[in-house]
Amino acid sequence: MQALAKSGFPIVVAFLVVGAGPATAKAQDQEIWQALVAKATFTLEEAIDRGLAEAASGTVFQAELEVDKGKLVYSIDVAQEKRSLNVVIGAADGKVLEKDRESDDMSKAIAACKIGIKAALQAAVLQQPGTVIEARLLLEKGQPFYHFRILTDSKLESLRIDGSAVAPVRKEQDASSLIYTDRFFVNKEDLRAHGRNPYFILEPGHVLEFAGEEDGESAQLVITVLAETRKVDGVTTSVVEERESKAGKLVEISRNYFAISTRTNDVFYFGEEVDMYEDGKIVSHDGAWLSGVDGARFGLIMPGSPLIGARYYQEIAPGIAMDRAVVESVGGSAVMPAGRFENCLTTLESSALENGTGTKIYAYDVGLLHDGELKLVRYGPK
Repeated sequence: MQALAKSGFPIVVAFLVVGAGPATAKAQDQEIWQALVAKATFTLEEAIDRGLAEAASGTVFQAELEVDKGKLVYSIDVAQEKRSLNVVIGAADGKVLEKDRESDDMSKAIAACKIGIKAALQAAVLQQPGTVIEARLLLEKGQPFYHFRILTDSKLESLRIDGSAVAPVRKEQDASSLIYTDRFFVNKEDLRAHGRNPYFILEPGHVLEFAGEEDGESAQLVITVLAETRKVDGVTTSVVEERESKAGKLVEISRNYFAISTRTNDVFYFGEEVDMYEDGKIVSHDGAWLSGVDGARFGLIMPGSPLIGARYYQEIAPGIAMDRAVVESVGGSAVMPAGRFENCLTTLESSALENGTGTKIYAYDVGLLHDGELKLVRYGPK
């Protein structure tokens, strides 16, 4: 807090009152931070994005709001191999004030950590609503965790988020009480079967392979963008095949239909045909639907410009498929058997027809990283 004493902010005088007891000091500390936060014109999360953009590459491991040389600033530390770059940004005007190379080696902590600082920050705010003024990646006995200081209406709170989990713990939300966009006004002439949204690639030959365990059995899933197309609801769509096996036996083949906007890069979902297998024979077509048939409409599977908090229906087939998603974070990292991925997008998914929620993570220029318990083991052209 020494920097505060040099700040020139009048409220600091209250912090220096001699003889203040612990409760009084805490109240004064909270008042100081409320005054400082009020002067900032953007959040710590936005500052992380700006700092990373200035660094051009690396992983943010520390970010805080502070007073430095009499000016309210955000200090962002970006790990770059075995060194780091400190970026100082004015919290009121957004100007970059300093960029200094430093000797901090955070490579071990970053290698051990499975989530990025922004994803952890968003998880922290879900657990403790307020304004984050400090975020820091630490390593304790080989275990990574994030330490946060969060300003609430009544006090300063400290919170710890496990960095070794792919998805941080969050408070349960009542998804049924939220409003999701369910109508998408697009010019169908702008839609194409093939294209590239960085989080949802529709280029023929692109393959994602997953493996893991489901219900105690080994399971595999292969998703392939085929070269063929199909016209659905007046739109020429791509055909994306999913083949799922359990214990070496085929259990499902689905053919999913997507189209991408040439104007916005949004990817829309036009339905799927499903074949469920038992002992090599088709036994049902559960979950099949097509936009334009029996009241079903196309949904949004991946926004072209994902915004945190955006809520939208992915499938709109009443009584059959009503999956929906909310964008939880953009810019985190994740580790899968296929490797470590940066600039990840995380969504929280639910259904209007069922209880419960699930998380999906998408990697930039790759696509989906996991489906339930199945994790990505290989990706790329077929």
